[in-house]
Amino acid sequence: MKNLIWTLFLLGSSVYMSGQVTPLPLAHSHNDYERENPLADALANGFTSVEADILFIYGKLYVGHNMPNKKRHDLKTLTKQYLKPLYKRFKANNGEIYKGYDGDFYLWIDIKFESGQAYQALRERLDPFREMLNYYENGEFHKGKVTVILSGERPFRDLLFDDLQLMTLDGRPDDLAKNYDTPLMPFISEHAGKVCQVKNYEEVGEKEIQRIYELVAKATAQGKKVRLWATPEEEGLWKELQKAGVGLINTDDLGRLRRYLQSNIDR
Repeated sequence: MKNLIWTLFLLGSSVYMSGQVTPLPLAHSHNDYERENPLADALANGFTSVEADILFIYGKLYVGHNMPNKKRHDLKTLTKQYLKPLYKRFKANNGEIYKGYDGDFYLWIDIKFESGQAYQALRERLDPFREMLNYYENGEFHKGKVTVILSGERPFRDLLFDDLQLMTLDGRPDDLAKNYDTPLMPFISEHAGKVCQVKNYEEVGEKEIQRIYELVAKATAQGKKVRLWATPEEEGLWKELQKAGVGLINTDDLGRLRRYLQSNIDR
């Protein structure tokens, strides 16, 4: 019996490691800091986009939403929780995050404080892993599998005038008027309620959904994708977001969104 259990465990592990999970191009894992194993959970559910909130503390980058109150804390570094395991998977899969998946994997980094210092520290942390990144160096594009997107306190000038651009910027609807290059700003993101101008999902009707369509149309005209955050975990809304053509669907409930997308994958 022990041998049988061990065999089944190895078989299950080999399926997971071989990347047999179905990658979901629309799936974005939000509020990762609330999970013990955020990257592993997202990958196990086939998510192609994850978000890490980072804190710059005494020269180091930690994953977290709020500054810890104590000098000693149990926060994990961005390198340990995201960069190293993602790079390990990239190497194990011969240059892919999901075997056979042509799309990019998005690593969103939400800078909470000290954007300038955090940017420089982030640049240093990313450099050893540039093999897996999509990036620009002196205007020349280098193709990888992972696109890093800076959100939160976005260090515009630091990235704009950097000869080595290992990262891209998360845009806002107001940025569409400036028409930034899409390689620099691939996404336009906004709070869902602000786009629809409502506070509750119950208030979302055809007029409010139309505002989403209009935002998607404006972003698409510039080759950009749209992501809305703070969207209710509501399958009816997810369906509308799909129909509108949003680039990513935000969720804190990984399993529920995975099941929804898999059940609608061919529709």
